[in-house]
Amino acid sequence: MSSPPTELFKNLTRITFYRHVPPQAQVINLPGAADEESVLKRDSAKTPPLNFTTAQTFHSAFPRQITQFSAICSQPQQMGNGPYRIPRWFFNPSDSRCELFYWSGCCGNANNFQTMEQCQKTCEGMPLVNPCAFGTGQFLFCKPSTAPGAPCPGQQFCHVGDSPTTTICCNKPAAVDACQQPLNVGVGPSNLVRWFFFAPTAQCQSFTYKGLQGNENNFLSRFDCEKICQANPCVVGTPLRDQQGQIGFCSATQQNICPIGFYCHVGGDAKTSLCCPMMAGDPCSQPVNSGFGYYKLQRWFWDSISMECKQFIYCGQKGNQNNFVSQQECEMQCQPNPCQLPVEMPLQQCVPEPDACDARPNMYCHVGASPVTTVCCPAEQNDPCVQSVEQGIGLNQLERFAFDVQAQQCVPFSYRGLKGNRNNFLSQEECEMACLPNSCPSGNPFVGADGRAQSCAVSTAMSTCPNGYWCHVGANAATTMCCPEANANPCQLPMSTGEGPFRLDRFYFDLGSKSCKSFIYKGLKGNQNNFLSLRACQLSCLPLDNPCIGQPAKSTSGQVFFCSASNRDICPVNFWCHLGAVPETTVCCPGATNPCSVPLSPGTGNAGLARWYYNTDERQCVSFQYNGKRGNQNNFLTQDECQLACPAELCLLSIDRGSCGGRQTRYAFDRQKSQCVPFDYSGCGGNLNNFLTMQECQQICGNVRI
Repeated sequence: MSSPPTELFKNLTRITFYRHVPPQAQVINLPGAADEESVLKRDSAKTPPLNFTTAQTFHSAFPRQITQFSAICSQPQQMGNGPYRIPRWFFNPSDSRCELFYWSGCCGNANNFQTMEQCQKTCEGMPLVNPCAFGTGQFLFCKPSTAPGAPCPGQQFCHVGDSPTTTICCNKPAAVDACQQPLNVGVGPSNLVRWFFFAPTAQCQSFTYKGLQGNENNFLSRFDCEKICQANPCVVGTPLRDQQGQIGFCSATQQNICPIGFYCHVGGDAKTSLCCPMMAGDPCSQPVNSGFGYYKLQRWFWDSISMECKQFIYCGQKGNQNNFVSQQECEMQCQPNPCQLPVEMPLQQCVPEPDACDARPNMYCHVGASPVTTVCCPAEQNDPCVQSVEQGIGLNQLERFAFDVQAQQCVPFSYRGLKGNRNNFLSQEECEMACLPNSCPSGNPFVGADGRAQSCAVSTAMSTCPNGYWCHVGANAATTMCCPEANANPCQLPMSTGEGPFRLDRFYFDLGSKSCKSFIYKGLKGNQNNFLSLRACQLSCLPLDNPCIGQPAKSTSGQVFFCSASNRDICPVNFWCHLGAVPETTVCCPGATNPCSVPLSPGTGNAGLARWYYNTDERQCVSFQYNGKRGNQNNFLTQDECQLACPAELCLLSIDRGSCGGRQTRYAFDRQKSQCVPFDYSGCGGNLNNFLTMQECQQICGNVRI
């Protein structure tokens, strides 16, 4: 082993060695002593060696002179208890030099030399190894944190090596908490069993330390490590952390703050009382687990054999969920009756099915956290869907759904596992099937492929609800559904306030005054004479100023199909969206599918709207003034819209049969033959090179030259 330069230790002003005489320490014969070897052995017995956890490597890790130095030169001056005054020399570690003293002739220790030369040869100038990773200042010997003694000053920590000479105050590696420092096995010939704190899992783990140049995250025992650092008390997984990485703490009085999937592990102190991952199965069926640690905590567990709560001693960490702070808490969680009402024993276990408890009158299947608490319970007399949302009691956090009467919808909640009521469903679908009201005034709502009432929206009511149904718009999505249409015209139906707890501002058409009026709708069971706005009522029920050539499209109940510039696709097949001057004249009108092939039509009225049409002679889009009614579909809001719909080279487009499965005779311009030809059109898709008649095709494309 190489020795550091002597000048590194020239400022050594304070040295405190441990009194430690190893069994194999060199024995120096002292003339005049009765039996110096026995003296050495007796002194060693009086001052047992300091336990460095791996005492077996204490002597083998360093050369002989280091062992001799630490064993002899570090011992304090002892005069003995004999009757003589014999001049002797001892090494004073505080002054790093040999000094004269008078030995009594009996007993004492091995730091006892006959001459100064012998003392100096043995002890003075002995090289010391620097065990610190940082710094080369004066050597200040220390003691491990578990032993009594003054701590190291300032930004230093006590580095515990495998001998007193390497147990000194070292500079801290950084301004980082010891428990957050990375594992550092160090360097050197030693193999010391040590412990470090692994922050990602919040656990103390063992490692082999080489004896020199380690950091602060280095403890003599697991106990020391867990006492200083935040250990992981969870028996499985790691504690809950938030998005910032902070551990989720809890307490015996705040156990329910842990989210679903976690439970509150109540340890012996605040550091070990935190949210741990839940274990599989019922906590009450788990075996008693004392865990480990240095605490002796009075706890309770459920004995599934004797069916009662019993006491046990918990050591503070790594226990399971069958661990309760009090007998009352244990009995609340594990007592035989999970029902809200009294029940006759023995309990009958069940499976979560509607008819599971039909054999016992007025009973229902209470679904707890385990088969033990999934039993037939007495049913309350009232409808489950009108009962309050009951979280129950216990330490479980089960995801359930309940029907909220005020909101008229199924909402999620966390069930604690015991003493709940029947308004408790395993899924949203199960809750909705049992509790969602039928909003329709008569008949049942349309049911989709998923087995649930099909929802709709008022803006697209005519397209989302199938034929024979209308969109009932309730107070929320749960009460908005497709209801069977009435046989009469909606505007001729009487005003209906409906049923329910809501107060919704709506409008209806008053047949007597021939006007739309406001009313308050209760949210359920109203009829079709029910509109969200005054405008919607007027559009549907006031006499229509028909802008079409022919009759506009209507629903089966006689309502006109209104459209808009942004929602033209609502019009049925063989109808197009006529964009009038006002919403009342913006309806679906009958007409041909190719707007570019029909001639200019200014229409009737006095609206004076700036529009564009496609001129087939000039093969370009031209502006014109539209009067507002009875025009055709060759009528565009902008030049860009016209050019997009009617490209100048439409006749040069390839013949496209479309993408449907039908078969219709149409006509198109064939670029190869330079003439119009018939072709089979599938009924949808395709392009603008598609005409209803040969004459129409020839009129537009007859003069095309390729």
